[in-house]
Parts: sequence; C-alpha cells; structure tokens
Amino acid sequence: MTIQTLLHRVLAAIMIFPALGAAQTEPPGFVMWSAAELAQRNAALAEQARPDGSARETLADYGNPGGAHRFRFIRRDVDGMPEQHANIEDVVFIQSGAGTLVVGGEMVDRAGANGEYRGSDIAGGVEYPVGAGDVAHIPADTPHRYLVPEGGHLTYVLVRLPAFTGEPVARADTPVLDFEPPGFAMWSAAELDRRNAALATRIRPDRSARETLADYGNPSGAHRFRFIHRDADGVPEIHDEIIDVVLIQSGAGSLLVGGEMLDRDGSRGSGIAGGERHPVAAGDVLHIPARTPHGYLVPDGGHVTYVLVRTPAFVP
Repeated sequence: MTIQTLLHRVLAAIMIFPALGAAQTEPPGFVMWSAAELAQRNAALAEQARPDGSARETLADYGNPGGAHRFRFIRRDVDGMPEQHANIEDVVFIQSGAGTLVVGGEMVDRAGANGEYRGSDIAGGVEYPVGAGDVAHIPADTPHRYLVPEGGHLTYVLVRLPAFTGEPVARADTPVLDFEPPGFAMWSAAELDRRNAALATRIRPDRSARETLADYGNPSGAHRFRFIHRDADGVPEIHDEIIDVVLIQSGAGSLLVGGEMLDRDGSRGSGIAGGERHPVAAGDVLHIPARTPHGYLVPDGGHVTYVLVRTPAFVP
C-alpha cells in the first residue's frame, strides 16, 4: 500500500465515522439563508481553511443517521478529494467562485465504509464547468469531485437528499435529461435566466408559470425539481410529506410561513392566519419544513422566480 493510498483511507475514516455516533438533533423549523448572509459566511470560511484547502459548516441537520437531510456550506480553495455516497443524492447550489465538477467514471483507490467512500482520483469522469448561480444534482453512488483553478475558490450550499430506491412512476411533464452519467443534471445560471425569460411569456391565469426541470419518479412527489415564476401572490400551500428547499433565482418578494392554513383543501388553502413574513430575493436559500403552511407574496409590477427541490420528509 502506498503512502498516498494510506493517507486517503485515514482521511476517509475521519470524515465518515464521527457521523455514525452523532446524537439525534431537533428537526429544524423554517430557516432562510439570505444571499448577504451566505456571502458573510463565505468570507468567514475563507479564514478557516483546513490542511486540505477546504472549510465547511453545517447550516441545518435533521439528525438522520444515514447522513441525509443535512445542509452544508462548503468552500474549496484547491481541488477536493473524490467522494461517493451510496445512499445520498447531492443537490448543489453554487454560491460563489468557479471551477469544474467531475462526475461519473470510476473511483481510484476507493476506501471507506457504511456507504461513504473517498478516493485518490476519478477515472473516466465527465467534466462540467460550474459557477455562481448554477444548480446541480448528483445521483447516489456516483463518484464526483470539485476542481478549483489556482488562486480561485468554489463555495456551495450542499443539500444531502436520501436516495430514492422505490419503483419510479412516470409523469407527463417529466423531461428527458441529456446528461452523463445517467441521473446527473445541471442547470447553469445562464440557462436559468433563459428559462425565466421564457416562463415570463407563458403566464397562467393565476399569474404564475412553471416547468419541471427533473423528476426521478418518487410517487410521493419528492425527488422532483421545479422552476417557478410568479408575477403575483401565490395560493397558500402545505405539504405533509414534502420538505421544500428553495433557491431564489431572480426577483424579490416575501414568503409568508407558519401559522394556520385557512380552508384547507388538499395541499392548498384560502389564506394563512398567524404566519410570519420573510423578505426573499435572488441568491437566498430557503428550507420550509413539511406540514408548514407557506405562500409567496409578490409586489405589484414585480416577480419572484425560484428553483424548488421537493425533498422527502424525514421520519425518525
């Protein structure tokens, strides 16, 4: 065994095993990380780089023993170690910087346990350039790593979803994803701008327009990525089995969250009594827990557009 291989195995063990004994945490309520807050956190992480050239913090954690339902904020100033998660799907919001995401292929010198693996390199992966405002989905059990140019950095919000393992259902609006490896998807900031402009020309009577970016067939409606444009206040919603993870792509408005749903009919209602209003704008990231009433409010003449990641609720 080479010194390099031994080092990678030791680092993999350090990163894996502390999580196994983590205590159950209280599930988070509504949480919002504004673009300004994330910029401040990124600046702080830049002063906390570890020997591997990265710094990270946990934004929220449901205490899922499998490591899913966890929100991380990660900054890299050098290339990251290759990773592979057998039971976790990574959803990535690039907050700042630029680099390359290598995904797929085969892990070299793979080491680890309990579904969490690290390696020394990736053979045969596909390279995708990434930059601020991009959104990516990395399927479970897929090798991946981040490459950072010399003198640069890459900072991102990482949402760890539990892998969907059931029998998928086909929906009429499910798009065909033209990416490699299968299951991977990425939407650049420029592409989302173009999609937003197109949605603005397809406004429905309720003053919204939407499209499905990806759907992995979960019958519950989770593991589904939507892109939604609103020119007026939205109908209040509540989802018993779904956590909404939201990236505000453009525009500004408010989110009314919490309180009590009025005249509930399925997942909709006529209003929300007692909710709290939070201003939202481009670059903000939101976590709306399951079973929580919420509605988007848009000022006259304005709009709010967002990527919605429908995440399965965590059942302890």
